[in-house]
Amino acid sequence: REEPDRYVILGNHRDAWTYGAVDPNSGTAALLDVARRLGIMLRSGWTPRRTIILCSWDAEEFGMIGSTEWVEENLGDLQSKAVAYLNVDCAVQGMGLFAGSTPQLDKLLIDVTRQVKDPDVEGKTVHDTWSTMNGGINIERLARTDSDFAPFLHHAGIPCVDLYYGKENFLDIILHLTLISGWKSMVIHCFFVIWLLPKFGDY
Repeated sequence: REEPDRYVILGNHRDAWTYGAVDPNSGTAALLDVARRLGIMLRSGWTPRRTIILCSWDAEEFGMIGSTEWVEENLGDLQSKAVAYLNVDCAVQGMGLFAGSTPQLDKLLIDVTRQVKDPDVEGKTVHDTWSTMNGGINIERLARTDSDFAPFLHHAGIPCVDLYYGKENFLDIILHLTLISGWKSMVIHCFFVIWLLPKFGDY
């Protein structure tokens, strides 16, 4: 590892208001499959450039208590060592691809969506469909506080991504696999790409 003291964090909460099929279990399934795929890569000899931290949060529905407590407990370490927090919440729901990030990670989102095949359109990538559907690329700025990226972004000043994908049939296994490919590509990208990250107040 070239930068073992730098962290890329991927997190999902596990508590739900009701049965949680979409929120959070679609995200939990994606997180677990990313962990499985990273394990396969590690066993085949791959070594990440940076340390990967996979997190399973409790009490998100009650005000992001689990992630907030962890961020507060590790604040100094995170502010000096975290490269990015990738949020997995409701991975597959509703219509279309929705992406939110801080400006430093826009290029990451665009690059990764260009690498992942669209599950519905032969010969197209998720990026192709995303830009066609929206009349261009639309990346939301993360100003909200409704998921576990909030303490990482608003308290620790760590660059964040929040991504979910869906269409009418949100139980479609192909959509879940597409999102998992995107998350895996993002995690891997975070290890091989060096960003010159500005301080929290610079943007």
